[in-house]
Amino acid sequence: MDKARAILPEQRQDLFDSAISKVTPGSPLREAIDMITSAQNGALICIGDVKGVLEIGNGGFRIDTPFTPQRLFELSKMDGAIVLSDEAERIVCANFHLNPDPNLVTQETGMRHRSAARTSAQTDAVVIAISKRRTQTTLYRKGQALTLDPDEINLSKSNQGILALQSLKNSLEKAALRQSFIELDNLVTVVDVAALLARYANLIRLAASTERYISFLGNNSGLLRNQLEEIIAGVADSFILAIRDYATTASEREARKIARSLLVMTRQELTTEAIMVVLGFTKPMADEDRLSPRGFRVISRISMLDEAATSRIVEEYGSLAELVNDSKEGFDRLDNAGIENARAIAKSFMQLRTTL
Repeated sequence: MDKARAILPEQRQDLFDSAISKVTPGSPLREAIDMITSAQNGALICIGDVKGVLEIGNGGFRIDTPFTPQRLFELSKMDGAIVLSDEAERIVCANFHLNPDPNLVTQETGMRHRSAARTSAQTDAVVIAISKRRTQTTLYRKGQALTLDPDEINLSKSNQGILALQSLKNSLEKAALRQSFIELDNLVTVVDVAALLARYANLIRLAASTERYISFLGNNSGLLRNQLEEIIAGVADSFILAIRDYATTASEREARKIARSLLVMTRQELTTEAIMVVLGFTKPMADEDRLSPRGFRVISRISMLDEAATSRIVEEYGSLAELVNDSKEGFDRLDNAGIENARAIAKSFMQLRTTL
């Protein structure tokens, strides 16, 4: 999942990663939150950027004492916010009255949640608002909100996500296999390329959202996280290779930029025309127009080739079609690419063709 996360665009990166790790089941902060909600109390908790938070409020009293769930629970019975250190290891002050900029736009209606949203937008703090009336906990970061659902809901969403991911992965593998067939026969069309890249993008986006629900489960997420890692293994690498096969610029750096552009697009926005534009094609193209792959994705399936060797082969031949043509002559040009064990590679390529 790390490689998939690495190519997610910045605006899609999870702002709540650090906060989620602090409120997972079994964590001290989660224990305190559960105590507050069980007692049907409300609370406003600011974590981190202590200086920034203290500058936009007043009152309260300094404590500067080690954090414990019981202490936080008792302090929540008072009005005002509780301010914690960056890692929520110390309680800095309590009964603190927040006065964030009222001109900051927020969709929240309750006073506690409006203060939380504005404080998170005005500072670098993570702000937790616990609703007394609704017994609902909401995390705020940079003005954005994330509801802390009960474990049973996160478990249900995680299981649903895993099932959907497995279905998408099966569909992607069939599409990728078909793509390999038509690539070796040099019969790839624009619509084939767009459909494959859209499948990769949809799978990676769904994996990222499913990972969030799994993260909320904390120590209870072991099996689900293993399933997620198994499903997503190799997908990000294949996505980049597929982009390098067809983008007007073949560099890995450019491919990662293109991947981020595709991942920020919704399922509805991933049209054939839009994908071709992102790949660098400036002129309108018909669905049936032919495209010739460079061969990164297919050649990388030869186990004895590393990334550097694959790149040298692609650079030598320029396209998968040229490599296929040279295979009829015994791969004479592999020697020109400075590739060792050319005969063994040629044999592996021929075996690959027969097994596809």
